[in-house]
Amino acid sequence: MKPLLKYCGNQSFEDIVVTANSQAQYLGFVFAPSKRCVDPLEVQEWLLEQSVTQKLVGVFVNSTLQEMERVLNYVPLDVIQCHGDEPPDFVARIKEYFQINVWKVIHHSESGVKKMKSYRHLVDGFVIDSKVEGQRGGTGMPFEWEAIPLYQEEASLQNVLCFIAGGINVNSVRDLLQYKPLGVDLSSGIEVNGMKSEKVKNQFEARLFL
Repeated sequence: MKPLLKYCGNQSFEDIVVTANSQAQYLGFVFAPSKRCVDPLEVQEWLLEQSVTQKLVGVFVNSTLQEMERVLNYVPLDVIQCHGDEPPDFVARIKEYFQINVWKVIHHSESGVKKMKSYRHLVDGFVIDSKVEGQRGGTGMPFEWEAIPLYQEEASLQNVLCFIAGGINVNSVRDLLQYKPLGVDLSSGIEVNGMKSEKVKNQFEARLFL
């Protein structure tokens, strides 16, 4: 079974042209302080110019419901991805308020699977990412992939999606595939000089979908 694919951190119209014409099922946009942060008004304009068939994921970090609602006024998100320290009760409020899918990022640690369990019945998916001091994501650093089966087992028990993020690129994807990831999430992994690259994207997909 082929893994699901999400290209995150789209930060320009040119990025969307590259990722919209891909084998990805999801495109991600960061609406939180980050080098890849985008304005929802701009994203709305890009999506009017470029037809997109993928589902849209909005990445938020400890945002309020009002901040999320402002984005949704302009961008028809299919998924809200909580990338901060959002506790289970607040995640439940997000899902109840917006009535759309919610994913929670779990930063890999010894207590990662235990943390996943605290969101059982509250989320529709998890993104397992590297834990790098002072950074929320987009670090290009992998975690110990030997732990992937444990995360995927818990996601399977919850009957939700599970994406692996952090340090995934053309050179590392073959090592990742031995763990049979259910979903793959990358941003810098298909970038050249901070922009999504058509050439690198094609090389990556050729290796991911062997």
